[in-house]
Amino acid sequence: MRCDLNNLPTLGMMGIVMHKVMNRARGMYQEFDLNKSQASILFTLHQRDSMSQKELASRLNVTAPSITSAIQKMEKENYLTRRPDEKDQRVMRLSLTEKGKSCVRGVRTVAEEMENLMFQGMNAEEVLLLRRFMIQIYDNLREE
Repeated sequence: MRCDLNNLPTLGMMGIVMHKVMNRARGMYQEFDLNKSQASILFTLHQRDSMSQKELASRLNVTAPSITSAIQKMEKENYLTRRPDEKDQRVMRLSLTEKGKSCVRGVRTVAEEMENLMFQGMNAEEVLLLRRFMIQIYDNLREE
């Protein structure tokens, strides 16, 4: 059954659309066997060569203990490695393994497919306008 979005408040429409996006994306990402927090860890580590758990937690805006189990599971499944910092042996540095790097490439391909699906029938200017609106909404809601 198709929902009539024309009579919904904008906030309700945004919720429904995000729910659809997340459900579709979850199905597309199943092959990688990663949950949302693990994917965030993967992409954050991909942006830098290595970082400590504390740095990673700060970048993800969570506490270091809250990502410990995800990191342990990802290390066990060979997505990342932990090794002592060269300057401070008390600090463990996290970095992606080749499997982790390969997974990032696969997830990016799926993300591109998802974007193609989401933006069907829209031209480049419309997509850029939507992005600008989303950034503005984010900025409006950001807590300082």
